[in-house]
Amino acid sequence: MSEDKPVEVEVRNWDGHSFTVEGVNDQLEKLLKEQKIIRTLALRHDGRMVRISRDVRLKRRKDYYFTPELETTTIKNPLFQGSTFEYEDLDNSL
Repeated sequence: MSEDKPVEVEVRNWDGHSFTVEGVNDQLEKLLKEQKIIRTLALRHDGRMVRISRDVRLKRRKDYYFTPELETTTIKNPLFQGSTFEYEDLDNSL
């Protein structure tokens, strides 16, 4: 089974085998649970495309909490939930 539509995700951090999103992403949760192959995974950061991967499968998720990047003095910075998704590249032609 595969997800033929491109999956675009706004990320905080990324590398060759994982990416971190802020909040909860139901689409990614479903793809992880169903172990579908993602034909095109497009990662965006601050609205710019930063990485496109083809034929990948999400392997695992790790939840965490982080504070916002901006410091404020009038209110306490709340913690935000995020998730790091690890993925494997199934396209061995590169």
